Amino acid sequence: MHVERKTHNSDVRLLRRAQRARGTSTETETIHEALRTVVLGEHLVAALRRGSGRVRFRPAFVEQMRRERDRRP
Repeated sequence: MHVERKTHNSDVRLLRRAQRARGTSTETETIHEALRTVVLGEHLVAALRRGSGRVRFRPAFVEQMRRERDRRP
């Protein structure tokens, strides 16, 4: 991983909310996790678009994902 020191203006409340939601302990870890989440989301959207109309999620799978999401601290 290539790391550079940067200075950014951040919404402190938003950063703290993200920290609690992801369970991260440092601001840097929170920002990295948020960036990874954005990239993953883009990959998922692209995959869904490629499979548009051909893929259906089982209701049990969707419910399991909701339970896992709600279980996070």
